[in-house]
Amino acid sequence: MRTRKITKHLPATILALILYLIVSLLYFGTTRNYSHRYLGIGPDPTLYIWSLHCGPGAITHGLNPFVSYYIWYPQGFNMTWATSVPAAALLVLPLTWLANPIVSFNVLSLLAPALSAWVTFLLARYLTWDTSASFIGGYLFGFSSYELGQLLGHLSLDFIFVVPLLVLLVAQRIRGDLSRPRFAAAFAIALLVQLGLSSEVLATSCFFGAITWLIFLAFSAQEERQRLWIVAGDITLAGAIMAVLAAPFLFFAFKGLAEVPPAIHPPEDFSADLLNYLFPTQMTRLGGNFFVDIAHRFPGNLSEQGAYLGLPLILILILQLTEVSRRLCLKPLLVTLAVLLLFSLGPSLHVAGIRTDLWLPWRLGLHLPLIRQALPARFSMFVALAAALAAALWLSESRRGCNRAGRFTLAALSCLFLMPNAAMFHWTPLPREPFFEPQNVVSALGRDANVVMLPYGETGPNMIWQLASGMGFTQSGACTGFIPQAEQSWRILHNFYEGVGGPTFENDISAYCVTHRVSAILVGPGTPAPLTTAIDALQWQETKDHGVRIVRVPDPRILHFYYISGDYWPQDSSESWMGRQIMVVTDGRPMQLRITGRMRPLELPPVEIRVVNGSESSRYQIANPDTQLLTLPPNASVILRANATFVPARLIHNGDERRLSVAIDLQPK
Repeated sequence: MRTRKITKHLPATILALILYLIVSLLYFGTTRNYSHRYLGIGPDPTLYIWSLHCGPGAITHGLNPFVSYYIWYPQGFNMTWATSVPAAALLVLPLTWLANPIVSFNVLSLLAPALSAWVTFLLARYLTWDTSASFIGGYLFGFSSYELGQLLGHLSLDFIFVVPLLVLLVAQRIRGDLSRPRFAAAFAIALLVQLGLSSEVLATSCFFGAITWLIFLAFSAQEERQRLWIVAGDITLAGAIMAVLAAPFLFFAFKGLAEVPPAIHPPEDFSADLLNYLFPTQMTRLGGNFFVDIAHRFPGNLSEQGAYLGLPLILILILQLTEVSRRLCLKPLLVTLAVLLLFSLGPSLHVAGIRTDLWLPWRLGLHLPLIRQALPARFSMFVALAAALAAALWLSESRRGCNRAGRFTLAALSCLFLMPNAAMFHWTPLPREPFFEPQNVVSALGRDANVVMLPYGETGPNMIWQLASGMGFTQSGACTGFIPQAEQSWRILHNFYEGVGGPTFENDISAYCVTHRVSAILVGPGTPAPLTTAIDALQWQETKDHGVRIVRVPDPRILHFYYISGDYWPQDSSESWMGRQIMVVTDGRPMQLRITGRMRPLELPPVEIRVVNGSESSRYQIANPDTQLLTLPPNASVILRANATFVPARLIHNGDERRLSVAIDLQPK
């Protein structure tokens, strides 16, 4: 009977996919040049475009696809902690070879909402067997406000079709339409694909999937509970299979964990505002510009302000409450939706951009390993999925007559209220420069050069320029979402990112270039004037080629510098914090090191600082008022170790709990 139903609905299934694709093209496919423009804004799309080429390229060249030394050279970068979408890269590999990674990125971006809508359609129709209701439900998720925001350039976060697919597989297993072997195999593959699209979405899907399971278990009858326990065991089996298949990826992910900052982005700054569920941002066509003053107060940026559901859809959810008593699955579904919404509000309640003192449940999530890195605003994706399924179930309950027409009218209004504002979806021209043609790069730099590219990191198109060169050089830096822990002690990175010079600029850039084996600094178009002025003052050898300045790094033997590495966080002031251990290197000049405890909390006992210079060792007790001056000889490597650290009451950077000991100041003697 069910097989006949599936066959009967096959044309509608295909038609739904085609319609979703057409809608996606009409909304977002507003350019004719998919090979030289990309959908999105900001620096994020360039990393995805780079990854679509370099991930498969590493495999074909016999390189490790999990660690790339083309960026952040010579340390390299662990790509399991970048949004490198290896599963998507393999999916569109033929297209990348036939065209280029820009085309692949654009195709994936346009597929993302349509595919998410279609899989949700399949899920809703499996639950309701109402094609019209399911089509509306699919649209509400695939073209949700969350999806619109992430389409600004976050491919790993908008390509989310696996999430409703996982729910569909679980529903089929609970109803007995999938055997244990088939379910375990299909679920493991789906988990593996999601891992290759976004480890963040996979982690949050598992976390909220477990919460959803507990809620449904609490509301289920005895027979349903037995089925839920069975499916829990099957999911565990599938997870184990996935872990075996993904063992190389997981190995490098755990290996690279030490290089990931404790908090890449502060959760408080990327939590959903309660009013965002009621008021649209400029991403929405209807009302987006009218409520712009309210929307500008929401936490985060435009990509992360995707909680909006719209009043018609909220009204549908409210009307569902009248049917809770006669529809067994409705109560746990609505409770799940409410819990998901509560978690999306983050550790503290935000209302109209004002952070209140009311603590919320996600504050407990900040203590969980790994998942603490997730941004609560992104949990609105799960809210959108639950709301879409609830709407489809509500529509399917009325099969005919005026009641059905009224329900579908309200559902149509829900879709209308979520219609995107086409003006917000930019097609950014590819930043092409003639210098970065492969033959020009080889002629100017030779082969196997390592460079610093300006504008630096997220402030410039360095990933695209490197890709255009045919990967003809490596670079110390990149647009990777965060700076590796081992690189954060370099003061010069502040100059690069801010586009400014400074009193220690010559020393800092010399130290960085020598230790990172940089042969040249490429000063490209768009480099801030204060930074170019600081580079001019170096008076290093320079040439100009096709609009790019090539500043050659002098022979390291004639450069004298000092630097600090380890648990060290350079500040704008002369004094900077150290943590448990740092190393001070003096190359060619004596230095004066000042250790002070004057910024330590008064209630803390003195900290013991051990200073090791070769075979010599000394110890100093540093309390709040104490200052110790040390003279460091030239060409020395001096290690400072603290026997205790503390976490400041007012966290100083990005919300991460940095452990501090004393402040230091290093100056030439």
